[in-house]
Amino acid sequence: KNQQYRSAQFRTFTGTAQLIWQEQGVRGFLKGASASLMREVTYSSLRMGLYEPIKDVFIMGTNSEPDSPLVKWASAFLSGAIGAAIFNPFDLIKVRFQAQLPGQPQPYTSVLHAAQTIYATEGGLIKGLYNGTTPTVVRAAFLTSAQLGSYDIIKNNFLVQQCCLPQEGYQTHFSAALVASLVTTTAANPADVVKTRVMNDREMRSTKALHHFKEVYRKDGLRGYMKGWTASYLRIGPHTIISFLVIERVRQMMGMTTY
Repeated sequence: KNQQYRSAQFRTFTGTAQLIWQEQGVRGFLKGASASLMREVTYSSLRMGLYEPIKDVFIMGTNSEPDSPLVKWASAFLSGAIGAAIFNPFDLIKVRFQAQLPGQPQPYTSVLHAAQTIYATEGGLIKGLYNGTTPTVVRAAFLTSAQLGSYDIIKNNFLVQQCCLPQEGYQTHFSAALVASLVTTTAANPADVVKTRVMNDREMRSTKALHHFKEVYRKDGLRGYMKGWTASYLRIGPHTIISFLVIERVRQMMGMTTY
């Protein structure tokens, strides 16, 4: 809501959270949970799973060093873009559920109903369910590059090679994940703001990301692209840290090397 609305009650994270709690209770914080879960299971699994295969292709195709930061960032950038492009409908539905204001009728009864309604009333598959694909792909590409690529670089290129920390150590994994979480939130926030505006433009004033990008700057300046940073970090930060700690542990249990 911080990223979508300019009214005073949605201007800060704490003000928005208090308003949601007062008017909607716990249920207000769980809007779009089912769509969000489906999105994470599909989109996040694909972008995380594609990272290393894409990195191997880049290394072989360009004869680059395995520890090249450019290869790591580019591989993560591409894996994030592919995942977002395929599973955009889940992201669209999640945003629609979460953008509902208090007092407004619930737009959809379920994820399936949302998909059917958007398909039937907003232009079918491409104009409807894949509305906002461009900012979603840009956002996911930068996010994954900043998240997965930066984690790999911070962990292996800096903490292991420069600071001599153990590659398989919990302290190494946690420290790299913590720094990556801050980088990720900052890198993804501008695209997140634009994506939210595009996906909630039900009146079809413009589905072009560039139009909304310019509108944010015209109304709020550069600060507008960082709207909702705190709320984004409270979601992306723990998600990044927990994800990497769990993934690294699972890889160890399966006899694989860590990232």
